[in-house]
Amino acid sequence: MRRPLVALSMLVLCGVGFAGEVTPVAGLVKRSAGEVTVERSGQLWAALVGTAVHVGDRVRTGDDGSVGITLADDTLLTAGPRSTLLISDFRFNPTTHEGSLMATLLKGTLSVVTGLIARQAPDNVRFRTPTVVLGVRGTEFIVEARGGGE
Repeated sequence: MRRPLVALSMLVLCGVGFAGEVTPVAGLVKRSAGEVTVERSGQLWAALVGTAVHVGDRVRTGDDGSVGITLADDTLLTAGPRSTLLISDFRFNPTTHEGSLMATLLKGTLSVVTGLIARQAPDNVRFRTPTVVLGVRGTEFIVEARGGGE
């Protein structure tokens, strides 16, 4: 069984962002291949391994890109080529494992392995696409959103 990342939990509690900006940290980029960027507050950054992913960030992959993100509750998100993922909401208490997650796949593919929030309260975890909102009832699934949604 995976355990929450203590250092990541501390980042969530501190909420430190780019250039001193205070925004909630949802997770970290654990794997990045090809073209992968994070858009935050109108700025675009390369999504290198170790990059913090905050609530409100858009993570984009290029034609050759893929990215693996581990959220503070140990949820694993893997986006394939030509994908755009928005971290709409993420709150997590590392002590009680209570929280909520809403991620929006605007286009592309997303593989998900749920973490502690889904185990504690599955109704608090949602994944949205341009055409549907998915509730979590299992621990692993793949979502595909076709079209040019941004």
